[in-house]
Amino acid sequence: MRTTLASVVTAAALAAGIARAGPADTGTDATLAALVAGLDPRAASAIERIEGTGRRLLAARAYLRAGAGLDGRWSWSLEQAAAFENTAEKRALDDAVACVRREFESRNPGYTIWVNPEFRSIDVQIERWNGNESVALAGESLRAAAVHALRGHSGGTPQAVAALRELLLTHAPQPPSALAAPGLSPHGRLRAIDFQVESAGRIVAGTDTASIATEWVTDGWKARLRDAVTAADAGFEGPLASPDEPWHYEYRPQPRRAGQEGGHGCHGA
Repeated sequence: MRTTLASVVTAAALAAGIARAGPADTGTDATLAALVAGLDPRAASAIERIEGTGRRLLAARAYLRAGAGLDGRWSWSLEQAAAFENTAEKRALDDAVACVRREFESRNPGYTIWVNPEFRSIDVQIERWNGNESVALAGESLRAAAVHALRGHSGGTPQAVAALRELLLTHAPQPPSALAAPGLSPHGRLRAIDFQVESAGRIVAGTDTASIATEWVTDGWKARLRDAVTAADAGFEGPLASPDEPWHYEYRPQPRRAGQEGGHGCHGA
């Protein structure tokens, strides 16, 4: 377990924040604060700004499960996002989106797709995490499980931390959260694309979860978008299955092999 001065200070700040928030399960909170001291300082700093024990536990679960891969997934700074705008990678992403749009329009005359290339900073992700109802429900379920798992342990002891760590690594939140933990959203590295279907300037299928059953499934836009993305072969994978977001695809282009022949689609090169 890695412990740094920064993470110790962050854990202390987290404990102070818990105390200011009002009555809580002090044993669970003390154990969570001790566990946070061993996390990557970026994750520990994010947890400090998250409201409520359940939401903090849910975020800690994601950071633990990310393991060594956290560094390659962590959201960019505003400066890194701005620098990306002038790179070959950004131009390739724009070309890939254009390729999917052309394929979609050729298959669905009168319709097009609109993309919001939204960069979600860590600040935005934390704000949404703190206000999302699915996160609250999943977090409360996890908090109850943590209270049960820590029975018989003194809060903050190594034994309690080990028990909490084991729970966080194995627990499957029910209901699942609709958001990635702050810092781990692919929108934070401009690798997630939300496609919306439009016709004559009107949104036909948008990014509202309440519209999934009607607009995306019954009206068939989930399948039509998926077919266009598959045919374009531009480097997008999806749609996101859990939570169900038929508009959400991730950009994961594969390098073309030497001598590979071009064919139908863009091939995400």
